[in-house]
Amino acid sequence: MRRRVTLKGLGIAAGLAGALAGTPASSAGLDCGPPPAPHPEADAVLTQAIVSPQLDTNAGTAFASAVRRLRSEGVPRAVIVDHAVAAYCPLVARDGSLTLDRQREAVRRFASTLTSLVYDPPDPTQGETAFILSLPVKPALSLQIDAAAAKAGKTRDAWILEAIQARLAGD
Repeated sequence: MRRRVTLKGLGIAAGLAGALAGTPASSAGLDCGPPPAPHPEADAVLTQAIVSPQLDTNAGTAFASAVRRLRSEGVPRAVIVDHAVAAYCPLVARDGSLTLDRQREAVRRFASTLTSLVYDPPDPTQGETAFILSLPVKPALSLQIDAAAAKAGKTRDAWILEAIQARLAGD
């Protein structure tokens, strides 16, 4: 079983998400706050991953590659997360099709996903990047998931993963 995000990573994601949620909105929308101190290498690599034309279809690969590159160059994890969020937030803030709450949620999800990637590297035997997905479900559905997993003799996580894979294979 893969370990969850480290406490340090959770603290950073929670801090970023909390700071974004608590940041007052400017009259123009989402206030991303002041950017972190420049880090030319991280800024260039992360911005390229974010603005890549393949972001929608290949975001996981682009970010995994960017994170691996920066980590191999000794860039601290916190710098990677801070600079990626600092590059992403203004893009979301300029998206006039999103409400302020949706903008905040988009940045929180981005920060959470990125933090999971940065602080929870895959098991060396997996050979590929793994992401921890966070999906809110109503209590009744959560109980149904638990019951289905127990009936199948599987852990909740294993059952959810198999259900997703089965659904995707059926399409």
